[in-house]
Amino acid sequence: MTSSDIEVAAKQKAADALQFIDSLELDQPEMRYVPPGLALQEEESAAVVAGSIIAFTDGLNGQQKSDVLNATLLAQLAANKKFDRDENTKKWYEYYRSVLEQVGWVVPSFSFAKLTVAGSRFTVDRAVIALLQAIASPGEISVAKAAIESLKSLQDKDRRVVLFESNAHSDKLGNFQIAACGVSSGDTVVMKIGMFYFTTTERVTRVLFFSFPRSSTTMQQARQTMTLNEDVYAQVRDAVIKKLGDKASQFIDDLEI
Repeated sequence: MTSSDIEVAAKQKAADALQFIDSLELDQPEMRYVPPGLALQEEESAAVVAGSIIAFTDGLNGQQKSDVLNATLLAQLAANKKFDRDENTKKWYEYYRSVLEQVGWVVPSFSFAKLTVAGSRFTVDRAVIALLQAIASPGEISVAKAAIESLKSLQDKDRRVVLFESNAHSDKLGNFQIAACGVSSGDTVVMKIGMFYFTTTERVTRVLFFSFPRSSTTMQQARQTMTLNEDVYAQVRDAVIKKLGDKASQFIDDLEI
C-alpha cells in the first residue's frame, strides 16, 4: 500500500466515524439539576459520568480528561438508546465498545466472568479494586480508591450520588463501570476499566457499598486496558461535543479526591 493509499484510507475512516456519530441516537434519562464546572487541570481528579466513575492520575492534561469523559458518556448514552442497560447487558456492552472504537479508542475484546467471593454477603467496592489491581499501576489504583472513598463520603441526596446510582442500577439489576486513567511513556491516554453487571434478590441502595447476599446474587465482571488514539479522536472531537450538547453538563460531575 502506497502512502497515498494510506492517506485516502485514513480520510475515509474519519469520514465514516463522523457519519457514525451523526447517526447516533442518545438516551435522555431525566435529571433535575446541573453540576458545577469540572476540574480539568493537570492533577489527580475524578468524576461521575452517568453510570461510570472515572479517576485520573496527575499525568493527564485538561483536554485529555475532557476527551475521556465525553467519549465514555457518548458510548453510554448511545448504548442506553439501543439496549436496556440492565435487562440486555451483553448487547449493551457490545454497542458501548463499538461506539468507543468508532471515536478512536483501541478496545481489545473482553469477556465477563462470574465474581466469586467468600462469606454470606459482600460489597462491590472491594471487588472493584481487586479486579483493577491485575492491570493497573499503583498510582491508578490509588486514584480509583480515592474516587470510591469520595463517593462513599457523600450524603445519599448529593447530586453525584443520585447521578451515579440512578444510572448504575435499578432496584435489583445493575450495570456500571469503574475506570482509572493515566498516560503511557509516549503520552498516550490509557484507561484501565472494570465493568460489572448483576442481578440480585434484594433492593439495592448504594451499589458499591451495598451488602449483597452471595447466595442470591449473580455478579459478572470484566476488565480491560483501552488506549485512545488522539489523532483519530481529534478529527471527531467537535462532532462528539455537538452530539452530546448539554448532556455533558447533565451527566458528568466532579468527585473531590
